[in-house]
Amino acid sequence: MRKPLTNRSPRSRGVSRAAALGAAVIIAVSCAGPAAAVSPTTVRTADYPSWDDVQAAKSNESTAQAEADRIVSLLDGLRDESARLGDEAVRQGAAAGEAKAALDAQAAVADTISAQATAAATAAASSKRQAGAVIAQMTRTGGVDPTLSLVLSGVADDDLLSKLSAISKLSETSAQDLASATAASNTASALAEQATTAEAERQRLSEAADASYETAQSASDAADAAVAEQQANRDRLYQQLAVLKNTTAAIEQAYAQSQEAIAAEEQRRNEATGGEGATSAPPPDLSADPAGAKAYAQSAIGAYGWGSGEFQCLLQLWTRESSWRVNAYNESSGAYGIPQSLPGSKMASVGDDWRTNAATQITWGLNYIDSRYGSPCGAWAHSEAVNWY
Repeated sequence: MRKPLTNRSPRSRGVSRAAALGAAVIIAVSCAGPAAAVSPTTVRTADYPSWDDVQAAKSNESTAQAEADRIVSLLDGLRDESARLGDEAVRQGAAAGEAKAALDAQAAVADTISAQATAAATAAASSKRQAGAVIAQMTRTGGVDPTLSLVLSGVADDDLLSKLSAISKLSETSAQDLASATAASNTASALAEQATTAEAERQRLSEAADASYETAQSASDAADAAVAEQQANRDRLYQQLAVLKNTTAAIEQAYAQSQEAIAAEEQRRNEATGGEGATSAPPPDLSADPAGAKAYAQSAIGAYGWGSGEFQCLLQLWTRESSWRVNAYNESSGAYGIPQSLPGSKMASVGDDWRTNAATQITWGLNYIDSRYGSPCGAWAHSEAVNWY
């Protein structure tokens, strides 16, 4: 298929932990279930022409042209809707990841405060028992002041002084224990309140994370349904267009791709970013495994005339950009995938499975590098100079 054009802009290096979690959610929801679960209102099904409509339109030049224009519009709509929903699925998946990261962080806080509250309650109970024991010892005289009891008991002066000293120390200990018990009780109460608040926040974030995941799942289902509709109708529409124009489906598809290339090239020149290249075969299916992605890229660069030195530049470039993760998402820019396409749906020009297939992303990225910089080392040099490529 035709190599895509893209527009890219400067962005910060690396992908945050929340974004990484979001990317994981993107993969999870993309594989969670069939598109059949999508609400009928999520994906708009067009009124496609039948073969009878096409044959009837052929009888008149003006009606044939009108029908051909309608088919072109339908094809454009399928492509645009699939791209829009795919990008939305990526965004919602990232948002779900952020919600999950917030929940995990709050869960850790809630668990820590809960443990502290439990420990404080235990310490407060111990201090209370200790203070109670001292008070009990001081009141064993039956409620009479201990010093007065000693004076009235008629004990010897030496014994009286000794016992008064002991009572004084006992009184000091009692005051300290009471102060400690009070402080421990206050700490335990404060931590208990904090634990209650933290747990309530955890519950709120848990509900938010669940809702965000459901939204991401719906967005992924809608994107899958759009791709399925595009795949189910694209070939037939090109065949019908060819009949109306007395050409072939391959010619019409190639023409459409060339028009996309021209439009993208104009965009590239206007923005001084992006690039376009020649046609390449669809890539094989490849899972979201960094090691497998690197191996595929190494096997693919020979077709561009690049050797091991260029592969080392590519390794460094895409390690910086995405750590070779098919689901890497940049929160600040919205760039997605191993080559950090902006937006990710630009990679659909190589394959409809651009959200999850590393080979599709790599093929697109190599095409982009070839047309924009000439080689991975050229792209790496640009990235080193300005922090993006």
